[in-house]
Amino acid sequence: MDRTDMDDAATLVTLLHYGKRSSSLRALLPGWDMLEADVPSRERLETAIAILVGSRLAEVDSSWGMRLTEQGVQLKQSVKGARGMREIPAAISDLLVGRQLSRATLRLPHEVFDAAREDYLDAAQRRAERRSRHRWWWPDPSRNRPKKPSG
Repeated sequence: MDRTDMDDAATLVTLLHYGKRSSSLRALLPGWDMLEADVPSRERLETAIAILVGSRLAEVDSSWGMRLTEQGVQLKQSVKGARGMREIPAAISDLLVGRQLSRATLRLPHEVFDAAREDYLDAAQRRAERRSRHRWWWPDPSRNRPKKPSG
């Protein structure tokens, strides 16, 4: 496994939770984008999931919801010294390098990934449009300022 695969798997570990609550792909993509400043391809996400499931660090349900296993939680909690959420994936990636990892045989369907990606991108576009509408008060540098009345 190459370092990029480890980094992607570490990003997922950072975003996943433990317990009954699983995270959908729709919920994971904004977090991934926040941490890595990009949206992963279907292949990258599929590889990261396969590594975590094959190594028994995460579980995937029939709707592609994911959650950490107890081993995954222990790995995540073993990160020390990270000074912010953006440092956690690199620390987890370093821990993964020292582990014996396996890949599960699984296939993330295009339609599942594409729907989650489109939902995320549509929501991001709606947020940007809302923000642009709320900037009506922002000064326009191309307009002259009104002159103060003299007197």
